[in-house]
Amino acid sequence: MIKDRIVRIKMKKNFKEQKPFSFVGKVTFWSEDWIALEGKGIMLTRQQSSGVQIDEGIKVVLIPRESIDHIQVLPDNLDINNLKVTTEGQQLVLVVDGKRNSFLGEMGEG
Repeated sequence: MIKDRIVRIKMKKNFKEQKPFSFVGKVTFWSEDWIALEGKGIMLTRQQSSGVQIDEGIKVVLIPRESIDHIQVLPDNLDINNLKVTTEGQQLVLVVDGKRNSFLGEMGEG
């Protein structure tokens, strides 16, 4: 279904104080219970001037589908090695060239 596609997976928040967290990358495996993704994690945080903390290197993660809030399919030409985040008003968004930017969260939410 979305195997070999570039996606952003927003993780569920299990408690109010939990920081918003997403993964961006290429889906390498998809099953009824799990998704394997080769990409980077993005966490909203107040400790960084940019408002986000992005993993430095690409890694493979295995994500249980029950912990996923939603999945957004991104363009196949998105450069995972060079992810850019900007603000639109009070929102932090992942820059997606040629398409609508991907909402990550509100400033100060992390």
